Amino acid sequence: MTVAAGRVPGLGHALALARGPMKFIQGLRSQGDVVTFYLGTVPIHQINSPDLIRRVLVTDAHQFGRGQIFAKARQLFGDGLATADEPVHMRQRRIMQPAFHRDRIATYVDVMRSEMREFVDSWRPGQIIRLDRAVSRLTLAVTAKALFRADLGTAAVTEVCRSLGPIVNGVTKRAMLPDVYERIPTPGNRQFDAGLRRLTAIVDEVIKAYRESGADHGDLLSMLVSSEMTDTEIRTQVMNILMAGTDTTAITLSWAFHELAVNPDVRRKVFDEVDTVLAGQPVTAADLPKLSYVERVVAETVRRHTPVWLLMRKALAPVELGDVTVAPGAQVMISMPALHRDPALFTDPLRFDPDRWLDPRASEWPKAGLLVPFGAGRHRCIGEAFALAELATALVTVSQKWELRPAPGPRVREVARAFLRPNALLMAVQPR
Repeated sequence: MTVAAGRVPGLGHALALARGPMKFIQGLRSQGDVVTFYLGTVPIHQINSPDLIRRVLVTDAHQFGRGQIFAKARQLFGDGLATADEPVHMRQRRIMQPAFHRDRIATYVDVMRSEMREFVDSWRPGQIIRLDRAVSRLTLAVTAKALFRADLGTAAVTEVCRSLGPIVNGVTKRAMLPDVYERIPTPGNRQFDAGLRRLTAIVDEVIKAYRESGADHGDLLSMLVSSEMTDTEIRTQVMNILMAGTDTTAITLSWAFHELAVNPDVRRKVFDEVDTVLAGQPVTAADLPKLSYVERVVAETVRRHTPVWLLMRKALAPVELGDVTVAPGAQVMISMPALHRDPALFTDPLRFDPDRWLDPRASEWPKAGLLVPFGAGRHRCIGEAFALAELATALVTVSQKWELRPAPGPRVREVARAFLRPNALLMAVQPR
């Protein structure tokens, strides 16, 4: 068994991980197919080999349950689609899958475009915007309108945006620390508890309104209300979708606009394609397959800036992974960004290059375990097609009217919280 260098008695590798999570994790990739590091005295097995990653997520997935972070989220929010193990997960997935069918995605694009047009129409030439915060509100509004058809109202959207951050970050932190930490009245814990109360109250109000109206809005929430789920179970699903979907999409969209801003050649190609294909008309679902360069920009953003920086599984029985026997109950970790930035797998991986997706082998990368931004196997993100359509629709809608350039401010850098996000993204708005 290969153990990461720098282990400190009693602390393990916790300090190195805290000082620079992605630097530490990326550094483990060159040390072997399976490298073990310690949080205190608890071993974590990082899986680096694409073949072994595919085994954990797909071929031998039945030998693994959800990992530590999911267990903590399940403890706090209940069994939702993003947190549940089998057989609960599959039952819930069957109920919710129709809401993410290809035909439904096509109707969601109209909702996405409408919300995004309202978003960009509020900008003014020369305006400086904190784009990462703005798109968080945008993706939340898109999710609420498309999947729940609920007009949450400005105050409620603001409240959800305020609550989600402390909750999502708090779950990750609590999964990495002893349970006693949760009972310490730190500012972070107080923010987490208050945010959870506020978010629960908002979601419960929406569910109650759906119950009382009795109307079928043709959306995901109507589907859940008409199922045999209790209001508590429905709340769990809604919270899971809000936490798993809105923040990750907002972060990816922020990085996409950042890459367009700092790569003028990429930006010009996006503008040329949008102008040629759409000729000034609003984008529709039928247009998206025609926007091949935009599609490659989205794919490259998802690879280069995968927001979910770790995925954990728990061995349910002894499992042989390479030269390591993983004991029952042991935690196995996969870092998607570290995988996607491995120079042994991708040429010049830190360079933003949409045309790398013209490689004839690109379609095989997910099957080979080289590219897993949405996970793989039975727990693959149910909202993948929704997210990709939303990202493309946003890029096109903004690009038809505005050009975004970096504004004076802090140097844009990646920070690891619950997700890998930009520290701040100040953009200057210019008419095209």
